[in-house]
Amino acid sequence: MFAGKWAMSGVFCAALLAGCAGHGFERMEPGSVTIDQVRAKEKPAAEWKNADGTLTLEYDDRPYTGQNIMMDFDAGGRLLASREVLMPESLDKLKRGMRREDFKRILGNPRFTWRDGNGGEVWEWPLDTAMSNGDGSAKAVIEVHFHPTADGAVSVGRGTRFR
Repeated sequence: MFAGKWAMSGVFCAALLAGCAGHGFERMEPGSVTIDQVRAKEKPAAEWKNADGTLTLEYDDRPYTGQNIMMDFDAGGRLLASREVLMPESLDKLKRGMRREDFKRILGNPRFTWRDGNGGEVWEWPLDTAMSNGDGSAKAVIEVHFHPTADGAVSVGRGTRFR
């Protein structure tokens, strides 16, 4: 009887942790859900209307994963694709001179922002957590620097952040 209570507690805790880990947005198959179903699970951080009539929902800083997920829906509201955007391949899409809004459309909201010593602003997104130095103290990041008087980014690159 006593062992049964412990077993049930373990099942309950596992179910609770699985629910907290997110909704599995990055694993949803195309056509499997509608935009209304996804919005009912969690409010997006941003919604992007695309020129072709599709809509992209942004889910940034996913609980317990640190992921930024972009979900594309067709004009009828059916899921076209769901993807993790904080990946090394994302660097290929980023260019000097891009506006802040352009970076958000590609990567989602930055995880960290701060002012540099020249009055500019730095935005940072962590890359895949497997890219740390092994002890968790250094992480690969995407860094974008904005000058206080320039409209677009003055520097875009990969860096290492010690936390």
